[in-house]
Amino acid sequence: MKTKLLSLLLIGMPLAQTFACQACFGDYRGVTGGPPANIQHMAIAVWLMMAFTGCVFGGLGAFSFCLWRRSRMPLQPHEKLAEEDLSQYA
Repeated sequence: MKTKLLSLLLIGMPLAQTFACQACFGDYRGVTGGPPANIQHMAIAVWLMMAFTGCVFGGLGAFSFCLWRRSRMPLQPHEKLAEEDLSQYA
């Protein structure tokens, strides 16, 4: 019930209220040259932050996959000797 009400409120919200205020971004709707440069620079900054975050998460996933793959490899012969049960010699 709450999600339906929230979605109706968001859909019914006028489009002009969803933009940032004019003090931050200016009123460029009547300008023919498109949005000012500061808005374009902010959009580039947002995309760069998303790219950096994606790279960090991608690196974390690749490292996790590498650890998972190495954990499934069989032990080397010298590692098997180190894992030997020495209680029979005591």
